Amino acid sequence: MIERGRFFVPGPTEVRPELLAAMCRPLIFHRGAGMQALMERVTTRLSVIFGTRRPVHVITGSGTAAMDLAARSGTILRVLSVVHGDFGERFARICEACGRSVTRLAAEPGETVPLDRIRAALAAGNYDAVTATHSETATGTLADIAGIGAVVREFSSCVFLVDAVSSAGATPIHMDAWGADAVVSASQKAMALPPGLAFAAVSEKLVERARGMLDRGTYLDVLRYEEFTSKRESPTTPAVSLLYALDQQLSDIEAEGLDARHARHLAMQRACVEWIDRAGPELHGGLEIVAREGARSPSVICLRTGKAPRVLARMRERGFDLGGGQGALAGKSFRIGHMGDHTVAGIEAMLGVLESVLQSG
Repeated sequence: MIERGRFFVPGPTEVRPELLAAMCRPLIFHRGAGMQALMERVTTRLSVIFGTRRPVHVITGSGTAAMDLAARSGTILRVLSVVHGDFGERFARICEACGRSVTRLAAEPGETVPLDRIRAALAAGNYDAVTATHSETATGTLADIAGIGAVVREFSSCVFLVDAVSSAGATPIHMDAWGADAVVSASQKAMALPPGLAFAAVSEKLVERARGMLDRGTYLDVLRYEEFTSKRESPTTPAVSLLYALDQQLSDIEAEGLDARHARHLAMQRACVEWIDRAGPELHGGLEIVAREGARSPSVICLRTGKAPRVLARMRERGFDLGGGQGALAGKSFRIGHMGDHTVAGIEAMLGVLESVLQSG
């Protein structure tokens, strides 16, 4: 069993005992005044995290559910998917599963798609939506969502759908300023909650588009979420216990300060980068950061090495859980989730053990 302070998988991340304890409160009726007050508290504070004046819908499901909601209600026929890794590819596949024609603009692992390439693709094709991942959990790459949003705004027929699953709560989100029409996330990454909740902030433009869609489904129908969120309720029975934990965590984030939380994530990222720079590539057997400098996620770092499977196994023997490589990097890399409620001191303690594992060959 992994002890507290030793779980560095990039989602689900470690959850503090105080948040787990909050889930043990007695259940309440999801159509009563208590739930309405609870939903009012969580949606109001989520809007601050997402940088929007619009409500943030809370879905009982994984982050993929929120991506599905955005795809079903925000895309019509042709989608341009900006792919920086495995989760960008997932967004593209979700759109295809909804019957859309998808064109991918893909970058090499650790790189980002240039803005002029996105602009040229939009100018050449008749697209009605663009998808992009903010923090690509598979590669540890952070995309220039503000820049992509500015390009998309040049094409009025397009909506802009953003996967912020591993960035919300770790780095500033500016949905309204970005001109994004959907920003989706989940509970189990930088929000440091148990898995089971997804979040979807959507624009009025997307809502208006959804009114003309005939295949929105039922469970993930954005218009139902709009209707019930206005009544401070959920369209279906929500995961009440998880909402208790969310309510507590949002209070704790307020107490820490959102700017301070973002700064802490950057400090954890710096601790990882400085450790690699300080120890030197010879010690690590050629260990290298996948994401290029200037495009690194504040919540996860992906490290390329031919020794990845053995490093993961040895760290597990020492009581630390890290994440394996994903997609094209499977078996060739490992990932450190420096997100949620982890601290710089905790990251440095883990890196000390990792260094001894690498030194031992």
